[in-house]
Amino acid sequence: MVEKIETLLLLLGLLGVLAVVAERARFPFPILLVIAGLGIAFWPGLPEVHLIPDLVFLIFLPPLLFSAAWKFPWDDFRSNLLPIFALAVGLVLATMLGVALTATWLIPGMTLATGFVLGAIVSPPDAVAATAVLKNLRLPKRLGTVLEGESLVNDSSGLVAYHFAVAAVVTGSFSMAKAGGEFLWMSFGGILLGLLVGAVVGALHRYIKDPAVEITLTLLTPYIAYLPAERLGVSGVLAVVTAGLYVGHRSWQALNVGSRMERDAIWKFLDYLLNGVVFILIGLQFPTILLEIQNETSLWQMIGIGALISAVVIGVRFLWVFPMAWMERRLFSGAKSTAQFLDAGALVVVSWAGMRGVVSLAAALALPLMLSNGEEFPYRHVILFLTFCVIFVTLVLQGLTLPFIVRWLGVEERGDEFQAESKARELLINEIIERIDEEALSTIEPVQRESLEQWRNYYEERLRLMIRRDSVPEETNRESSVNEKKLFLRLTENSRRRLAELRRNGVISEKVRQKIEYDFDLEEQRVQRILSRYG
Repeated sequence: MVEKIETLLLLLGLLGVLAVVAERARFPFPILLVIAGLGIAFWPGLPEVHLIPDLVFLIFLPPLLFSAAWKFPWDDFRSNLLPIFALAVGLVLATMLGVALTATWLIPGMTLATGFVLGAIVSPPDAVAATAVLKNLRLPKRLGTVLEGESLVNDSSGLVAYHFAVAAVVTGSFSMAKAGGEFLWMSFGGILLGLLVGAVVGALHRYIKDPAVEITLTLLTPYIAYLPAERLGVSGVLAVVTAGLYVGHRSWQALNVGSRMERDAIWKFLDYLLNGVVFILIGLQFPTILLEIQNETSLWQMIGIGALISAVVIGVRFLWVFPMAWMERRLFSGAKSTAQFLDAGALVVVSWAGMRGVVSLAAALALPLMLSNGEEFPYRHVILFLTFCVIFVTLVLQGLTLPFIVRWLGVEERGDEFQAESKARELLINEIIERIDEEALSTIEPVQRESLEQWRNYYEERLRLMIRRDSVPEETNRESSVNEKKLFLRLTENSRRRLAELRRNGVISEKVRQKIEYDFDLEEQRVQRILSRYG
């Protein structure tokens, strides 16, 4: 037991190293994770880990899905329902069918039901992977919304389909009529329960003032939605996603500024930790999977099957995206302007952005060990191996080439869309200045008038700098922002060293040093975000 804990701590330390490498090299972290997971499999002397399947879903999926839903903009989601659901439901089902037929054709003895299990596992692309790969690119707003919305909803549709496929294999029976009724009950019941949990949690946040208690509540919310849903026989996945969308959309009202900042940092760490642990777990189980496969068939043959199934996953997406885009144009050509439709280059990016990731891996790890009759779950080790193959191919092949494809096709955010954020910021600062002027007119106290004047000068200077930067050509802004980032880092590092000297010389206490350092950290984050918008 101690040995396993030591090994886990060592591997978690490795995750930290990988995170630093990914940040410094500007390399997508999920791609490093899948490569590290493969490397762990061949690391000699690591202990074998046996997982309880039900715990995988319980521990990993609720927080991962809740985090993705919390961050997704509800208004953008609502205005792009058609393309999102065409990808998240229609494409998931098409991919399931394509993978199931291919797997049963290539793997002797695999039934169609077992093939559907594999198809349900590998059908949903991963939101975290897509965001990590595309975060340094300026994608058009609608393209980014469609990809993120698809990754959010298709986790739900894929995992609901996964539930039915696994049940069919475990029980050995399947009724379309019964499945249709259960699907409606699970889907609508999960959504309604998620709305209820979201409303209750949102109301609780408005009465809680302690940031620690608020963050604890956000950590518990996905489980508050998931566990009752599973008990009631409705979709826990849909309950979690719905609760996340509801609470996240109202977080500006529910959470105070301290809670929002601390919550973002904690959830970012939690996402990183959960993603890393899942890939560690598959790495620790991989030697057993390989041994079982080699006892039945050639490893190279299975790798070939994995490559073919990966090709099917990628090919079905291309075959689905372009006809759906054509159909949308035909249906809504009069209701929308041409600019609102994705052009051919953007559709290629959508088709090539189907990276699979941690949700597929968690679903594969959560497969039952036994059927209802006591026999082993058929081809469980094969499904785990092929799932990792699909994740590896899509993350490494598509993930590494996607940025080059985006630049090659010129799929970048248009100037007017990029300027929208700056215009909104300018509008808000102008309104603050107007509000200060109104307060000054009703104030007769000299001290208050002087204070208002100081704040007015502060916001006027910010507005002046913003307008000046926005008036500079985009290429000039990109070049200058790189140099400004380096200069600002040097300045802040020098200030921190000087602050440490003041503490060592007894000029200030450690408590004062920490307070000033915290203000420096906030200022650095603000400036880095400003410069990142232009670079």
